[in-house]
Amino acid sequence: MTVAPKDTDLILPLLDAEWARIDLMLVLAEAMRTGVDLPESFSDEFDSQAKSVETARAAGSWTGLTTIAPRDALDELKQIDLDLLALAVAPVARPALGPRIHSLQPQIGGAFPGLPLVQEMLMLKAAGDVDLLFQRLSPTAPMVAAGLLRVEGSTPYQVLRPGARVIRAILNRDAELAPPPGANLSNQRGKWTELILPPQALSQLRDFTAWVHHNDRIGSEWGGKTMHGPLALFSGASGTGKTFAASVVATALSERTSEPWALYTLDLGRIMSKYVGETEANLNALLESLDGRRAILQIDEADGLLGKRGEVSDARDRYANLEVSHMLSRFERHNGPVILTTNLRSNVDSAFLRRFQLIVDFPAPDAAARAELWRILIPANAPRADRLDVLAVGDAVRLSGGSIANAAHYAAVLAAEDETPIDLPHIARAVRAELMKDGRQVRKSEIGFLCDHLSEDWT
Repeated sequence: MTVAPKDTDLILPLLDAEWARIDLMLVLAEAMRTGVDLPESFSDEFDSQAKSVETARAAGSWTGLTTIAPRDALDELKQIDLDLLALAVAPVARPALGPRIHSLQPQIGGAFPGLPLVQEMLMLKAAGDVDLLFQRLSPTAPMVAAGLLRVEGSTPYQVLRPGARVIRAILNRDAELAPPPGANLSNQRGKWTELILPPQALSQLRDFTAWVHHNDRIGSEWGGKTMHGPLALFSGASGTGKTFAASVVATALSERTSEPWALYTLDLGRIMSKYVGETEANLNALLESLDGRRAILQIDEADGLLGKRGEVSDARDRYANLEVSHMLSRFERHNGPVILTTNLRSNVDSAFLRRFQLIVDFPAPDAAARAELWRILIPANAPRADRLDVLAVGDAVRLSGGSIANAAHYAAVLAAEDETPIDLPHIARAVRAELMKDGRQVRKSEIGFLCDHLSEDWT
């Protein structure tokens, strides 16, 4: 089977000229520091590589930027802008260049190039050249304003870093490989056929998936307004499928884009802190690490994180309100999908509700939905007794999807222990155990005809 090459398969070899040129720049800088004489052929080799870079740029080596930046901003770029961007991307594109850059700027202590090294490598000696360098790195310069290049630190040791989405756009990979701080990778995956919800909820989930898929295209190709996120709120009682729906969206995005999408769940214990300012700092670090990744951040029990702001009576109340306000604005600025789940929508600050692109309600399953859940969740290859009617079971007992999943697995365990097909007595025991979890007495009316299949005394 022949597969058509992706755009990145054609562009990446063109970018090799950039990294080869930067390698020669480092050779020259290293020689000047150590006093090593370079061969006479070096000058010709350097000029030849510079011409290769010009040819590659003319052929579209930086075409990937069109997917993340407005056309008018790209039209304003000059050759020095691409030189600066190449230097910033080089330690990620070719990790072996990072230690060499680091060794040339011990005062900075990092692999991303600082302005002193940038000036040296680009041989910007005249006052006008240095002024041009600062002009192209000002906050309003096209490269910086479009988010393609970031300037960090303070003078004179400011450092150039690529924008979060640049790595994905031109190298087609994530900038970071380690899990983001404060989040755990979820390995759960699901399919649309396994998600039992009303048509409206399913339609909204598909819309959210499409929003994530086409967000960059609408902004870069269609000239639409730049939209961060998107943000979605999944609201419903425990066990109605909110967490599983997030895994379905991640699976669907992987299929749509032919690229793996990761699903990360927020670890509140590693984010929340009793010390002033630490919660915000932890959240910033998490979201910055997720920028540019093909990843969804899922936040369960979001009402506990983003509760309503109240009246200020002391310093603690003032800080709590500031903390929520920071989270509102920070999630809104995050360039990537975020899914928050809550059992009580009324507990979430109303100011935050207005910032969601979609709010999906997850109702408790009706009898037909419960029957379908039983059909799906009982292990597919497990033997079943002929009299096991999932329609009757679904109609008899009102359980959430999560409770049905637990009961179906419990029934399979009981059948495996008895070495018999899964039968109504196994289902009855499992359902009764699920209903008794809250510590109350279970009435016969709650279990319906299944009570006839319990061998132990009914109390």
